[in-house]
Amino acid sequence: MYMAYRTREEIFASILDVAGSGAGITRSKIMFGSYLTYAQVVEYSKILIQRGLLEFDPINRTYKTSPSGFTYIQLQNELNQLVKI
Repeated sequence: MYMAYRTREEIFASILDVAGSGAGITRSKIMFGSYLTYAQVVEYSKILIQRGLLEFDPINRTYKTSPSGFTYIQLQNELNQLVKI
């Protein structure tokens, strides 16, 4: 399958979208859901956690999208719609 080039912001939104689909999601599910390698998920998740968009539960070793992360997804989607116009 061919994946078109994605911007860093689109990858962030993809990770947040996958992580927002439940009470907590594992790193491997983020990998498969966002079509990223392990190294990419580690790198991007660190950035998202630092920015307060993604939360990590060390006990269950799961990730979930923060309220700010959901706002980011919404704004990214709106931006994509404007660019298409």
